[in-house]
This record gives sequence, C-alpha cells and structure tokens, in this order.
Amino acid sequence: MGEGVLVLDPDLKPALANHAARRLLGLRDEGLPPRVPSEELLAIAAATRDQGVDQDATLKLFFPTDSTLEVRAAPLAHGQILITLRDVTQEVMAQLVRKEFVSHASHELKSPVASMQALAEAVHQALEDDPEAARRFTERLVAESDRLGRLVGDLLDLSRLEDPGTILTESVDIGDTLRQEIDLAQTSAAEKRIDLTSRIEGPVWLKGDEQQLRLLVRNLLDNAIRYTSEDGHVVATVATSGSDAVVTVTDDGIGIPQDAQGRVFERFYRIDRARSRERGGTGLGLAIVKHVAELHGGRVEVASELGEGSTFTAYLPLPPSHERVTSIAG
Repeated sequence: MGEGVLVLDPDLKPALANHAARRLLGLRDEGLPPRVPSEELLAIAAATRDQGVDQDATLKLFFPTDSTLEVRAAPLAHGQILITLRDVTQEVMAQLVRKEFVSHASHELKSPVASMQALAEAVHQALEDDPEAARRFTERLVAESDRLGRLVGDLLDLSRLEDPGTILTESVDIGDTLRQEIDLAQTSAAEKRIDLTSRIEGPVWLKGDEQQLRLLVRNLLDNAIRYTSEDGHVVATVATSGSDAVVTVTDDGIGIPQDAQGRVFERFYRIDRARSRERGGTGLGLAIVKHVAELHGGRVEVASELGEGSTFTAYLPLPPSHERVTSIAG
C-alpha cells in the first residue's frame, strides 16, 4: 500500500506497521519500538480510543524528515486503533507555492496599474495648463503600459510552462534559433550601444518545443542586455559537449552577488527591486529559462562576479545519435 498503516494496542503500543508507515515514522524494518515517536500521533490515537470515534488530523513531523501527513485514526475491536497515514508534503508545498505566486503576481500587477492611473489623471489635468508636463506624463504612461504588458506576457508564458500538457518533440536547430533571436535583440542592444555577437557551432539539433526553446534563448539575451551597462558586450554561443547542447550567454554587466546566485531563478526574485524595475525587469525571465530547460530534461547554471558580469549556461540533452542524423538529413 502507498499509505502507511499502523495498528496500536489498547496501551497505544505499536502492534503492526506496514513498510510505508515505517518509512514515514522512521521505524526500523525489523521489530517495533515500544512507543510511536510522535506525541501528536499518540494524542490522536488516545482520543480515538477514549471516545470510540474516528479522528482526522493533519500533522507536521520533523522526524525522520520534515513532512506533512494526513492522519485518520479509527477504533478496532478489543481496544485497538487503526491509523492510516498519507504523505501530503508535496501537495502542501505546491499549495504554498501557488499562494505565494498569486500574492507576488498581484503585488507586481498592482504597481504599474496604480502608476498608470495616477499618470492618466496627471495628463488629464495638465493637457491645457502645461502641455510639456502632459508630454512627460504621457511618456511615463507609455513606459508603464509597456512594463505591464511584459509582466502579463511573462505571467502567461510561465503559466503555460507550468501546465504544458504534451511537450512537442519536433526537430529544432538551436543554433538557428539563437541566430534569429540575436537578430531580434539587436535593436534593444543598439539602444544601449551594446556589442551583441554570437558564435554558433554549425547546426545543433534538439528534439523539443521550438516556441519554448525560443523563450529560453530570448529571456537569456534579454536578461544580459537589460543588466549590461552602455557600451558593454554580450556574447551568445551554441556548442555541443558530450551528450548535451550548450547554450551560453555571457555579459560584462553588473554581475550577481555570490549569496544571490542560488535564487536568481526563483519567480519574482530581484537582487535590487528598485533597480530591476528601473531597468524594466519583471522578475520572471530566468524562472522561464529554468522551466524550459527542465521541461526538456536539461538544466541551467549561472557563474558571476559582482561588477564583472555573468555567464548563464543552459545544458539541453541531445537526441540519440540516429535521431540526430535523421534530423540533419531531413
């Protein structure tokens, strides 16, 4: 059984435990201890024995690991108690993540909407009395609407990635994908006089979802350009290493502190919130990169020095050699 099953005698001593119950409660595979290692569980069992009715509860355990269990205790004949245990740790964590995501998303959406409302009112008041001020307010209004559009777009992308349904397995030349995205990113790079270049090791074929892989490359490039100062450099490469295609984007921008590098792929995480908003970041780009890489069986890593720049590397598994040859031939 997937659920843990535990039987206690009238003195609340363990009389029987299946493998799942032993694992959840940290009991050894041979023999039974004289006492269940959880005061909360014993309290539920005692209430069931004394009242003669079923008891339901959710318990947080810290031994043998941090876990959350749904517990049901039911009376048996001769004063024994049957306890079933179901591990809901992942479900609780998923609910917490969803709750935090909604909270963060609501907060992030509220800011540009409030700004747009205030700016619209300011434009209305300044149209006749101060046309120059109205022009400035209009420019800020456009910037805030662009920010809101990017945030909504990233939220939709992330939502689709978290519930992707069937992953497409079309043949994708990740080198050609990078080449096309580099061309699209040249405009934003030119606005900051950033030298954006690429090095591509011929066709590198993957089995995957082309739209998702474009999102990965696009967000890596956007992140590098956004956090690189004017007259900086961004270099993107595609190569192969062993059984992986390797997509690397390197910049000489502001860099990431060592203690923040483990969190940059979290949704809405920003090292400096004010500075990130100033640069137009949504806090979701690298989370999208991580999701795409993992959906394709890969991973993404970061190496950075504060003030010297960053390198983001995505490792994406290559298809078996016979599939690779067929894709290239086709």
